[in-house]
Amino acid sequence: MKPLIVPKMSYIQTEELVSPELVADAQDLSSKLLKWFQEQVLNTDTGVQLAAVVLAVILALLLIRPVKNLASHLAERLEAIEPIKSWPAPLAKFFAPVTFTVLMLVLLSGAQAVLQANDYPVVLARIGSSLAAAYVVIRLISGFIAEPFWARTMARLAWFIAALNIFGWLSPVLNFLDTPLSGEGQMHMSAWVILRGAALAVGFLWVASRLSTLLRIRVEKLPSLTPSVQILLSKAIQITLMTAAVLFTLSSIGIPLGSLALIGGALSFGIGFGLQRIFANLISGVILLMDRSIKPGDVIEVDQTYGRVSSLGLRYTSVVTRDRKEHLIPNELFVTEKVVNWSFSDPIVRIKQKIGIAYQSDIRHAIDLAVEATSSVNRVLKIPKVVCQLREFGDSAVILEIRFWIRDSHNGVGNISSEVLLEIWDCFQANGIQFPFPQRDIHLSTDQPIQVQVESLHAEKSNKKG
Repeated sequence: MKPLIVPKMSYIQTEELVSPELVADAQDLSSKLLKWFQEQVLNTDTGVQLAAVVLAVILALLLIRPVKNLASHLAERLEAIEPIKSWPAPLAKFFAPVTFTVLMLVLLSGAQAVLQANDYPVVLARIGSSLAAAYVVIRLISGFIAEPFWARTMARLAWFIAALNIFGWLSPVLNFLDTPLSGEGQMHMSAWVILRGAALAVGFLWVASRLSTLLRIRVEKLPSLTPSVQILLSKAIQITLMTAAVLFTLSSIGIPLGSLALIGGALSFGIGFGLQRIFANLISGVILLMDRSIKPGDVIEVDQTYGRVSSLGLRYTSVVTRDRKEHLIPNELFVTEKVVNWSFSDPIVRIKQKIGIAYQSDIRHAIDLAVEATSSVNRVLKIPKVVCQLREFGDSAVILEIRFWIRDSHNGVGNISSEVLLEIWDCFQANGIQFPFPQRDIHLSTDQPIQVQVESLHAEKSNKKG
């Protein structure tokens, strides 16, 4: 084996690799960093800030248990109040994970106010409060907003605002956004006003929607109100809260409410020309809810549509047919057209079916058999009793009419009629009652004799050959 030959390296001194100027610059930089650390960090102001933050954390740890006990006691007291007894449990579910952080945010904000009052810097307290506020917002957003996209968007926005506040850029950015877009006019309009208005609108509308949902659930649980009145109150509460949210938003961004008269005039003009049918459906919806002629659960027949009313809105009514097709019928049709409500005042309805029997059948026996067969069907009510009547003597049959009553028209009318006719068919077949065939009588006049001419087969063949 050949020996490993290592090439000789020439010795290079350290002074040839690092210049004295670079070493001097590094030493100067390190001394400056040390001096800055001693002046900015290892000083009384930083110590006071750090002590305030640590004190806030210690107080939060000491107060978290009493605060939770107080919240639990308050929730128990609120659950005893009838109108809002269902609210504490959902609120506790959303706010329990952020109780400690909210307490930290309050204490750090108080520490920041105390430091400012005594002319101390508030950098550490501001950083802590900004991080706590961002965490609270993100947790509440993840709990309230079910849509992942909007939850992520609001979380990123919260962290962005917290970062601006930490670096002290939040106020300059807000001042820049608050720069007027136009110097004319009395109303201050800027990018910050627009963003604030959009945020307030979203917040107010969300609160109004949640509150209207809670109140709607509460109204639907009131046994003294009919379904139509419940829907009317729910819609009135929803419209009132939404209108209040819009008005609060406009008032918060400085838009005078008196200018809404112009908007109302423009809206009336639009309704007069382009929104006639929509406005008519809205008014018809209010009329239907007030007069209670149609309510959820009714079985109706309108415009060749037979089904059960699923929901009643201000613009349309949802009707679900037997084949599970949901028809959205405009409310105007229920006010202007003829509507058959099978369960308007009484769920019990009567159905009629005509039956034809042959003339040679025993009519009285056929009536008794039809009543017996119809009464044997499960959905047919025993009281009122089944009735069968003789209606007319037709061209080919004696016409009977069977009349029976049912209570569940929402389960279908055609199917029960088919069951009744099948039972009558089986009963008639077993007892010799015949169903007729079409009959026609031919009458021949005897005033003139009928001439009949018969030709022989031989003469017919001769004619063909010729």
